[in-house]
Amino acid sequence: METRAHYVLIGAVVLSAVAAGFLFILWLGQTQREFDEYDIIFTERVSGLSVGAPVRFNGIQKGEVSTLTIDPDDPSTVIARVRVDKDTPVKTDTKAELELVGFTGLAIIQLVGGSRNAELLKDVSEDKAPKIKADTSGFAAFLEGSGDVLTQANRLLSDENIAGIADIIAHIETLTGVIADNDEHISAMIGDAATVTANLAEASGKLNAAATSLQTLLEDDAPVAMRDADAVLKETQALVTDLRAVVEENRAALRVFTDQGLAQVAPAMAEARRLMRTLDYILREIDRDPQAYLLGDSVPEYGAEEE
Repeated sequence: METRAHYVLIGAVVLSAVAAGFLFILWLGQTQREFDEYDIIFTERVSGLSVGAPVRFNGIQKGEVSTLTIDPDDPSTVIARVRVDKDTPVKTDTKAELELVGFTGLAIIQLVGGSRNAELLKDVSEDKAPKIKADTSGFAAFLEGSGDVLTQANRLLSDENIAGIADIIAHIETLTGVIADNDEHISAMIGDAATVTANLAEASGKLNAAATSLQTLLEDDAPVAMRDADAVLKETQALVTDLRAVVEENRAALRVFTDQGLAQVAPAMAEARRLMRTLDYILREIDRDPQAYLLGDSVPEYGAEEE
């Protein structure tokens, strides 16, 4: 029994010595490592950033966040005190930005840039911890740009524009009805119809261009995509204005033909009226349930019911 107790005591002493040596090595390494401190100034939210978060210089980890505080003079400003290795070349033109790490929601501070001939920031700053103002991160720029896009979308879908589109459909149907009731000056009417067709073809081309721009929006970086979407929405709004102008032009021609007492024309004009009714039906169906009309009803799953 005494022998077993003796072995336990020896083992405890050995383990204690190993642990003490390991801690001494860590302490020695920390004392020999020298740091420079900088204050990173953020004027945006720093969600995901915490004390101990890595600080990287051009992608290489060179330090960590030591403290996070709010500027007492400006509550919208966050000051992140960072410690980086003393040999880190932080220049006067070095930029700082907040960077998200994957989809974890955690954030790090990234120091980037710095020209070869620029001076070291710590050599020209009189502050104990030189200050670096952080640039707006890509994620924040995306959120800021999305606000402009939503504003343009709301303008496009305003009550005035929706009413204008409804007026366009009503005027086109009225135009085809008058043509069906008259049989003179058909050549002039066909010429006007050709003009309308050309304008509609142009409108279709603009819509295709808008679709292409939207696809580019989904593929490019967020800030560029927001600017492209803004241009697409403005172009689409111009398209609505062009269509309204086309209706106004044809309304004057329609009034002239009515005053001249154009007589009845039949089959071809009646076919045009049916075509417009079909178009009106399609638009109502799309307005009622666009997903079901364009993509079709989803295939029901019978396996669970049969069991």
